Amino acid sequence: MMTVQELRALSRQLTEVFFCRQVGPFVLVQKPPSPVMAQLALRMGAAQTTMAKDIPSLERQQVALWLHFDSLRVVTLPPVRGQDVLSVGRLPDCDLVVDDPSVSKRHAQLCWFGPTVGCTVVDLKSSNGTFVNAKEVPPGGEVHVRDGDLLGFGDATFAFLRAPTFYARMQQRATP
Repeated sequence: MMTVQELRALSRQLTEVFFCRQVGPFVLVQKPPSPVMAQLALRMGAAQTTMAKDIPSLERQQVALWLHFDSLRVVTLPPVRGQDVLSVGRLPDCDLVVDDPSVSKRHAQLCWFGPTVGCTVVDLKSSNGTFVNAKEVPPGGEVHVRDGDLLGFGDATFAFLRAPTFYARMQQRATP
């Protein structure tokens, strides 16, 4: 994973079209967990969590994501083809490995249907739930994901950004 700040230098040297082709149709960005929360997660193990369902907590996370944009981690995913399914979970063979005890071994799937249809998230009957903007995806259910949505896999929260939006945000922040 790279930080937004590390990618900014690269984005300044590339056109939007070329940059978007390199990162794929979308990115997931995550605020690194605080050491206190990481310790709490380890102590909790796979116990049922509630942080992803807490609306005030979600609002604070949204504000924190944009205030600390430069320090966010950008998740690198395998190349996404015209249509693709990406697995999310703790297992090393998942496309997005989330090392958090609140995340199930095989937690969810991101389904990319191309730029006109977009992306959905499917919960794989995870123990601690999959969330889109703090609303739980029904176990085994599927929900459409829009640009700027917050995705929660257990307590791990990611912002879903289409590549052009991500590129534009980096350019805005890059100018003094």
